[in-house]
Amino acid sequence: MSLASGDRENEAGQFSFPASWQDNVRMKVQFAMFRSRHLDAEIYDAKMKFWMDLIAKYLNFSGRPNFSLRDLQQVFMRGDQLPACLDTVLSEMQHRKQIRSRSEFEHDPANSWSGWLVNSLVKRPLSWSWSKIKHSVVTEDLEASALIEWIHLDVLNNTCDLLTDKVLSENTGKLLHFNALKTLCKTHGVRIYSDKDLCLCLLALNVRQIVGLEFKVEKGIRQIHLIKIPRKEGDDLNISQEDQAVHNLQNTQAQLLKQLEDLEEEIKVNDDKVRQYLKENKRQMAKTYLRKRHLLEKNHERRSLALHNIESLLSSVDEAQNSGAVLDAYKIGSNTLKKVLSDSGLKYDNVDEVLADVRDTLDQHREVQDVMSNSVVEDVSQEDQLEQELRELCGESAPVTLSPLINNNKKAEVVITDEEMIAMLQDLEVEDGTVSHSSTKPFKMVQGL
Repeated sequence: MSLASGDRENEAGQFSFPASWQDNVRMKVQFAMFRSRHLDAEIYDAKMKFWMDLIAKYLNFSGRPNFSLRDLQQVFMRGDQLPACLDTVLSEMQHRKQIRSRSEFEHDPANSWSGWLVNSLVKRPLSWSWSKIKHSVVTEDLEASALIEWIHLDVLNNTCDLLTDKVLSENTGKLLHFNALKTLCKTHGVRIYSDKDLCLCLLALNVRQIVGLEFKVEKGIRQIHLIKIPRKEGDDLNISQEDQAVHNLQNTQAQLLKQLEDLEEEIKVNDDKVRQYLKENKRQMAKTYLRKRHLLEKNHERRSLALHNIESLLSSVDEAQNSGAVLDAYKIGSNTLKKVLSDSGLKYDNVDEVLADVRDTLDQHREVQDVMSNSVVEDVSQEDQLEQELRELCGESAPVTLSPLINNNKKAEVVITDEEMIAMLQDLEVEDGTVSHSSTKPFKMVQGL
């Protein structure tokens, strides 16, 4: 990878060093070995921060979570000068839990830092423990330590997030070959340094339950073969036979498309040759290529039919999956509705019983209202009767009064005794002093009473 100077990455995709990189005096100090921290803690910490930030910046830019001391020495070389302090920087980064050896990560990528000690003493093979003890009592091989591969955890997480956002989110529900995923990374502009770095990212994503992986052993090396990208969170990440069958159909579809493109190109070449030989008046050669063209067309037709069948199968599989998702949604909705009805007590028998109770209650309420309205009228009538009885007992004549109550739109009754009626008739005056038969008749009838 080409390197450039400056404060930012340039448009050509080159990594840019800080402006101080061109300062020979300052960089001579930065490239020198670390002096003891107690001599000048401020200078020691500033130098350590410079190298930690520069290493993280370069690894993030190149998409390279996996690295070694030798790799960093080559990347940060100035002319023929190698940085002599990087071994101390890596030791400090390991102490701060910023990096982790690749062998430990691949052995147990999900293990946390707090579990490393137990993992080292209990879970690791005896040979691994012996190698650690051996290096602690024997002079360490500097050449071997320079080749130890490390993983920068922050860079690994950043690369995984970038891969998830730009590649995986656009290919949900697919089963991809490792090489196909590499191609997608290049297409979407995700920079990953090597296949080794991509494998580490996929391994970390598998630990996060974001992708499913299937491995194969080739030439004694275990490699990632297939990557399953689930449709949604929570889907099964295990690669089933159905997933592999769909993957094979998709591969066959891609191969047929490529073959059809090649056949169409070959048919075009034969057409050009037929025209050329006709211009040269070589009719037999033209017929030969014309026959070949007919064979190519038949082959093209057969492959087109096969491609149509495969696409129909893939469409049916996709439709069945969607129908299954819809059916699952129906089941979830039905179960949810049943639970809501059960919790709230909304059942047919209960609802019908409650409504019957409501109707009965309303009927009782109406009867109570009717009784209360009638009772008032009855009380007033009884009061009049009692007053009449009292007057009779006292020998008082009832006064001519009009009842103030009007029931059912009836006129008020006028109570007049016989004596009062005769007195009223005698008081009547007539202008001519005569009484007609019609006027005396009622009077005689009254007298005869």
